[in-house]
Amino acid sequence: MMNFRMLKWSDKYIWVAFFLLILIGLFMIFSSTFSGEDKAGRDGWLYVKKQLAAFVFGLACMAVAMYFDYTYFKSLSPVLYFFMLGLLVVGQVMGTASMGAQRWINLGPLTFQPSEIAKLIMIIVLASYFDLKKEASNIIPALVLAGIPFLLVFKQPDLGTSLVIVGICLGMMIWSKTSPILLTMILTPILSLIFRQNFYFWAFYLIALWGILYFLRVKLWDMLLILGINIGIGLAFPLLWGMLKEYQRMRIMAFINPWSDPHGAGYHTLQSKIAIGSGGLLGKGFMQGSQTQLQYIPIQHSDFIFSAIGEEFGLVGTLATLSLLVTILWRTILIASEARDFLGGCLASGIAMLIGFHVFVNIGMTMGLLPVVGIPLPLVSYGGTSLFVTMIAIGILQNIAMRRQRLIF
Repeated sequence: MMNFRMLKWSDKYIWVAFFLLILIGLFMIFSSTFSGEDKAGRDGWLYVKKQLAAFVFGLACMAVAMYFDYTYFKSLSPVLYFFMLGLLVVGQVMGTASMGAQRWINLGPLTFQPSEIAKLIMIIVLASYFDLKKEASNIIPALVLAGIPFLLVFKQPDLGTSLVIVGICLGMMIWSKTSPILLTMILTPILSLIFRQNFYFWAFYLIALWGILYFLRVKLWDMLLILGINIGIGLAFPLLWGMLKEYQRMRIMAFINPWSDPHGAGYHTLQSKIAIGSGGLLGKGFMQGSQTQLQYIPIQHSDFIFSAIGEEFGLVGTLATLSLLVTILWRTILIASEARDFLGGCLASGIAMLIGFHVFVNIGMTMGLLPVVGIPLPLVSYGGTSLFVTMIAIGILQNIAMRRQRLIF
C-alpha cells in the first residue's frame, strides 16, 4: 500500500510533461475534428468529450496503479496473461470490424481495443518472467509468451500493434542482459527481411554479417546457426509477404514510392508531408491550417495528429511536443536505472520501450520516413483505449519512482 506522503517522491518532470501533452492533444483533436463534425450537423465537441471521458476514467485507474506496490503485479501476471489471450480471442471471433481489421469489442456504449491492453499486460508478464528466472540465456519461454499474442494481433490484422509487442520483447531482453548471441539470432533476421527486397543487397548483407561474426570470434556453431536463420528467413520472404493483407502491402510499396499511388495508399503520407511542410517555423495558427480544417487527411485526429501540430504550430510546436515526449522517455529510463529491484527496472524499461516505439514510429510515418501503420502518438492522439493504457503505464512508472527511496516518518 502507499502512504500519501510518498507522492513527494513521484517524478515531477513526468507529471508536467504528462498534463501538457494531454492539453495539446485535446486542442489538436478539437482543431482537426470540429469543422468536419460541425458541417455534418453533429456535435463538433464529440471527440473532445470522448477523450475527456477516457482521461477521467484513466485518472482513476492511474491512481489504483500507483497505490498498490508494483510487486503485486508479479503474482497477478499469470491471470493477466490468460485474461489478455481471452480478450484477443474474443476480439478475433466476436469483435467489430473496421477499416479491414477486426480489432474492437463493443460492450454497449463502451468500445475498446484488446490489442492496446495487450501491450501493457505483456510488459507485466515479461517483467515477471525475467525477474523469476534471471538467467540471461533462458529466453525461449519469453519468446513463446510474446509470440502467442503477437500471432493473435497479427491475425486481426494489426501490423502496428504486433510490431509494438516485438519491440517491447526485444527491449526488455536487452535490459535483462540477455546473451548477445541470442539477441543476434533474433535481431539479424529482421535486417534480412528488410534487405531481401533486393537480392544483391541481401547477399552483401550476409557476407558482411559473416565477416563481423568472424572478426568477433563467434563460435563456429553459433555463426552457422545465425547465418542459417538469416538465410531461412530471407528464402521465406515471399511467403511472409503473401501473409500480409493487400492494404498492408500497398502501404509498404507506397512508403518506398508514395507517388506510385498518390490518390490511394500514398495519399496519407503525401498530404501529411504537405501539412507539416506548410507550417513553416511558427505555423499557420490554431484552427487556421488548410490541410487540417479542410479535412484533407482522413482520421487526422488519431494516428496523424502530429501533422496537424506541424501545420498549425510549425517547427516550434512540433519540437515542443517532441521535447515533452522525450522528457517522459528520459525520466522513464532514469527510473528504470534507479529502481529498488530488478522487477521495477524491468517494468520501467518495458514502459520506456512502449512509449519510445510509439513516438518513433508515429512521427516517422507522419513525416514519410516510415511506412504507415496504425500506431497513435502517446497522450496526444485520439483514442480512449490508447490513452487509458498509457495513463496506467505512467501510474505504474510513478509507483516505481515513489518506491526508489525509503519513506522517512
